[in-house]
Amino acid sequence: MSTSRLHDDLLQGFHEEKKLIREQLDVLDPMAVSLRKPVAQRLLSKGLLIFYEILCYLLSVAMLLPVIFINHIYPFHLLNVLRSREIYTDRLGIADMNNLYFSVAGLLVIIAILFFMLARLVRKMRLKNDVLNLAGKHIKTLVGQHLKRKAVLDGIEQRHFQELPGNNDLLDPPPADEHPDWKRDV
Repeated sequence: MSTSRLHDDLLQGFHEEKKLIREQLDVLDPMAVSLRKPVAQRLLSKGLLIFYEILCYLLSVAMLLPVIFINHIYPFHLLNVLRSREIYTDRLGIADMNNLYFSVAGLLVIIAILFFMLARLVRKMRLKNDVLNLAGKHIKTLVGQHLKRKAVLDGIEQRHFQELPGNNDLLDPPPADEHPDWKRDV
């Protein structure tokens, strides 16, 4: 009698494992397909992100250079000329000329900070893409292992359950509350 229960428990475990493998494949396979990209597409995307990151860092530095050399660069040196000549300061006022001068310098600094922040965001995006690629690779490995296990389970099912005469009802295990050994005597 205990052999029958062991047999039933093993069959129940077999069917639960087969069901679990099927459910995990239903979840993991679409994820693996959506996360994986061809190598050429991934390298192009990564290359463009690196290019944008470097470009943003360079633009950030390029926005700081006019602030440092504001008196020597063409469009900005006019602010210094306006500030230093009495004809302009008498008409516009020295306070307004200084406000204009420092406002332009402040805007350039703000633009430099924004380009730097944009470069950091592009870097984070590039690193997240690397993590997603790695996750896709590992999920693909898991799907492959699950498919191998499913093939083994299908082989066992075909080999053993088809050979048993009159045991086709074992392919679908009974619910736990309808176990054959637990039937009530009527």
